[in-house]
Amino acid sequence: MRRYSIQNKIVLPFILLVTVVILIVPVITIGLFDRKYDEQISWETQKWLETIVDTGYIRHPEKVKEAYGAEVTIVSSDNTVNYTTLPGDWASFAEDMKLHEGRKRIKESNRDFVSQNVMVNGRHYKVIYYLQAYDRLYCLMRPREEIAAAKQWVTLLMLGIAAAVIPLVGLISHLIGRNLTDPIKDLVQFTRKVAGGDLNEQGEAKTHDEIGDLTRAFNQMTRDLRNSRNELIGAERLATAGKMAASFAHEIRNPLSSMRMLAQMVMRKANLSESRRKQSMQYILEEIERIDVIVKGFMDFARPASLRLAPHDLNQVLQEVLDLMEANLNHHRITLIKKFAPDHPPISLDRDKLKQAFMNIVLNAMDAMPGGGTLEILTVRQIASRDSDKVRIDIVDTGIGIPPEDLNRLFEPFFTTKSQGTGLGLANAKRVLEQHGGDIQSKSVVGQGTTVSLWLPLPSNSSPSDSKKIGE
Repeated sequence: MRRYSIQNKIVLPFILLVTVVILIVPVITIGLFDRKYDEQISWETQKWLETIVDTGYIRHPEKVKEAYGAEVTIVSSDNTVNYTTLPGDWASFAEDMKLHEGRKRIKESNRDFVSQNVMVNGRHYKVIYYLQAYDRLYCLMRPREEIAAAKQWVTLLMLGIAAAVIPLVGLISHLIGRNLTDPIKDLVQFTRKVAGGDLNEQGEAKTHDEIGDLTRAFNQMTRDLRNSRNELIGAERLATAGKMAASFAHEIRNPLSSMRMLAQMVMRKANLSESRRKQSMQYILEEIERIDVIVKGFMDFARPASLRLAPHDLNQVLQEVLDLMEANLNHHRITLIKKFAPDHPPISLDRDKLKQAFMNIVLNAMDAMPGGGTLEILTVRQIASRDSDKVRIDIVDTGIGIPPEDLNRLFEPFFTTKSQGTGLGLANAKRVLEQHGGDIQSKSVVGQGTTVSLWLPLPSNSSPSDSKKIGE
């Protein structure tokens, strides 16, 4: 559906209304006046004819012309001109005078005379056809030049007025429309900024009418929204801080308890062997390392650092993570299967952050296979569009799986199904992927295993023929 602006909806009706008033109304008025004048002149001319017949002037055309200022023409039954007071050429006289039509109208009306408008030699006349003996026509012709000229003059005057007034009305209506629509346009721009999240913007109320009232109402609404947003952000921060504090307290309680018991044992037992003392101190150091890992995880979530991007081989980054965890995988009797696509170009990424994200996902997969199993890591190159290719990393385990009610919350901060855990590992992994312009998703079947899929964008200048995957 075609869209018309408010200004056009104001200007066009104004112009149309003025056009109707200036053009159509005068035309109708002139037409009615012409009709009324024609009826009046017909009636007068008929009276003239009756007087001419009664007084015998019908036999003296020159006296009729002198007395009434009218022309007289007499034609025979074959429309040949017997006499006329008109000068000029008579070649097309019968056609100009509409003699055939006049005779026909007299016959159909059963009257001795009828009237009609004609134009002879470029002049307008009102003609009274009077049927005489031997089928002759006596034509009394009254000039109508003055009324025709007046009608033409009024028509030209109306056209001139229309040519001058319509542009003026268009300009005035344009100014009126702009005066109404400019504040509306400003209000629309203001609301778009507010819709885009800029709640600090305030619209300028330029008018003291309903539009100005609407602008002031929007300003009040924006201030209320800004205050509500600030209150909501503050409440969310307090809630997040509360969750983090509770989770942090829960996570460090156990290592702190172990450290206190070990320290008390070392202090109270003076006869403790050196090897046992060293073992206790080693346990304390391990618990301290554990607390350091927990604190680092919370700090990474609370204050994510900016990315340090550089071109890297994705397969190599994955391989380094797996090399670090090889011994741990063997200890848990987990078989590793790797299927890396070989055609990846270097990707701009933060090596350390992605390694940590991959490691968190692999650690989760290991925890899901307490009795051993198979861990498959594969990469797939996908063509999303002509200028936007992606690489997908699938981490597939054969563990216990995740219930459907927990799967949707898997990447939420502080959500965990493990007895020990902060619930921040997968949340941090998701944020790292999103910082790289990628995404992360998971699917799982209870009792069969879980697949975590990660997507990273490839450089736009890489264009393989299709998706490839090693081992297929």
